[in-house]
Amino acid sequence: MVNDTKSDPFTIKKVVNGGYGLSSLKAGKTVLIKYALPGETVCAIPLEKKKHLEYAQITETIASHPHRVSAPCSYYGTCGGCDLQHAEYMFQCAIKQQIIADLLFRQPSMTLKELSAYIPLTISAPLEFGYRQRIRLKIINGGRFGFNKFHSHDVIAINKCLLAPPIINNCLKALLERDEYLNLAPSLEELEILHNPCTDSLNLLLHFNRRPRSADQKNAERLGKNIKTLSGVFFSGNGFSMQGPFGQQNCSAGKRMSTILQADRPLSLSWEVGGFCQVNMKQNERLVELVLRFSAPLPSDRVLDLYSGMGNFALPVALRATHVHGIENQGSAIRSACFNSFQNHIANTTFEKSDVLESCKRLINRKATFDVIICDPPRQGMPALAPLLGLLTKRKIVYISCDPATLCRDLDHLLKQGFTINGLQPIDMFPQTHHIETVTLLEKN
Repeated sequence: MVNDTKSDPFTIKKVVNGGYGLSSLKAGKTVLIKYALPGETVCAIPLEKKKHLEYAQITETIASHPHRVSAPCSYYGTCGGCDLQHAEYMFQCAIKQQIIADLLFRQPSMTLKELSAYIPLTISAPLEFGYRQRIRLKIINGGRFGFNKFHSHDVIAINKCLLAPPIINNCLKALLERDEYLNLAPSLEELEILHNPCTDSLNLLLHFNRRPRSADQKNAERLGKNIKTLSGVFFSGNGFSMQGPFGQQNCSAGKRMSTILQADRPLSLSWEVGGFCQVNMKQNERLVELVLRFSAPLPSDRVLDLYSGMGNFALPVALRATHVHGIENQGSAIRSACFNSFQNHIANTTFEKSDVLESCKRLINRKATFDVIICDPPRQGMPALAPLLGLLTKRKIVYISCDPATLCRDLDHLLKQGFTINGLQPIDMFPQTHHIETVTLLEKN
């Protein structure tokens, strides 16, 4: 229990990073309330108690925000996924803009405090629902599948996810009707369904808790042939290499999926099953446009693309620059980047499989420099890279961040290396959730 004041109404001051409504107890302790909006008066029940703050969830909205809506998902409030469905979509974009502004304002740096007043509205996504190219689900008893509850390992079983397109949801329904899947389910930890945009078909990736057996392969073969939208079934797990595809619907199906990216000319981008790609394909085109606008590569520019993945940014940039060198530590991503360069007849790229930090140190030792650096790190950001980027960069850095808290920390480090922030744009890659993508342009003084 939070304390004896838990039944008192809470006034929500603002929405903070993580999508929580910020309020406080009478004693002054911070309370973060799920599903609350700014200015609302709500009643809430405790969810989790920590030393300096407590989490709670709304039980009643006494005074609601004018942009509050009824969440369309029947699992909303129990599933730990979407946490902004209670807000109109354009207001979600405004909330994300304000979260970034608030985080910047609370930084010690006066430059970041001043920047907080000039954050543009978040670039909205073309699709509010049905935008995810893939979903990953936990397996529970009886072959049911679902997502974790909030801050819990408990799984909420679902029949469909509104963030997935109909083809994926129809496949979820079909799986539960097939004995082949039910035979496989007791040996599974998770499953992934991945949409292949170019063929409008699906791949099913089953994560085993043991090594697969011949009977599993036979079930997978039948499953792939009986669910018509499946182009292949794959096995993954600890202790064995990925297996498959099983049950191919046609001989052209394989381990690669692909999409067409509209850049200066259409680019065919492909990636391996189990490899990384942006899950919001339509919004990815706007993200690439934004990176191109901020990087503005000249025909003579040499560009360094850190955490380069399958070449999502490197290839469009290579159409304008003299050379792009990508660094990525995931082997499948490097294979895909090289394949994508070849199939798009782009000869001015190189890709290196390496730890990004160690590779940057080697580049500095060779006295290498680049006109532009594009950096798209994982959620933890790039705290150790800031001093190195100052030595590697001639003109500018374009930093794509998926976590505004680590973004603020890294921007402070880069400012101390002599960079100026000349652009910062939030873009919504994950509607209905609190996740925020931000693209920042930093230029040398």
